[in-house]
Amino acid sequence: MPPRRTVRLALAALAALGTACAAAGRVHPRAAEEVARGYAHLEAGDLERSEVAFRHALAFAPDLPEALNGLGVVERRRGRIGAAQRRYAQALEASPDFAEAQVNTGEALAAGGWGEAADERFAAALAVDPDLAVARLDRARALLHRGLAAAGAERAALWARARREYLHLLESQPGRPEAFHDLAFMDYLSGDAARAERAYLRAAELRPGWPEALHGLCISRVRLGRCADGAEACRRCLAAAPGNAQCSQSLRGALGCAR
Repeated sequence: MPPRRTVRLALAALAALGTACAAAGRVHPRAAEEVARGYAHLEAGDLERSEVAFRHALAFAPDLPEALNGLGVVERRRGRIGAAQRRYAQALEASPDFAEAQVNTGEALAAGGWGEAADERFAAALAVDPDLAVARLDRARALLHRGLAAAGAERAALWARARREYLHLLESQPGRPEAFHDLAFMDYLSGDAARAERAYLRAAELRPGWPEALHGLCISRVRLGRCADGAEACRRCLAAAPGNAQCSQSLRGALGCAR
């Protein structure tokens, strides 16, 4: 599981836990403290201490969904998808409206190739919180990847759904570079290099030095016949990520067509 995603889910879970704590003191304060520590250890990459912290939280509150969800994230980071799903199921049994566990279940299902089942989980999370960014992003990316494996009308339909999810994400968080990058990627592969260039440019503005956005900017400009501009973007990519193979190769192509 990518670190950025883990941090987003940690923040969402902690916010939910804070709400629960405020509701008539239903959560033991030590349990809340241990959940916070568990996510801090998770962010630092210490899975062992993260697991211990979540288990310690459960010693105070055996059905605490945030701790059960945290144990699921630990298992997912270890590559144990089945064990992770069982923990997410326990979290949802304890709290059926716990959107973060729905998202995590969806991500695990998508990783296993269960696209429709994953989509149902993302939809369930968004029914609870339409502004839950990680649910929008994961749902959109699952649709994007399913579209990559399809062709023709099926790809177009999946990518139309993905595009709608990215646009919903931008309604709640207009500054999300991942959304602009992924929209640009679909536009480029669909043959709309002009729209792709605009979206790649916005992604690069929002996250300066991001190699993926700069490489996309390079190749979309080359596709538009603006090879010198493309070469400039590829040079920026290499300045940010020296030795990046994609940018090195695309720079040679851009320089070749600029002559």
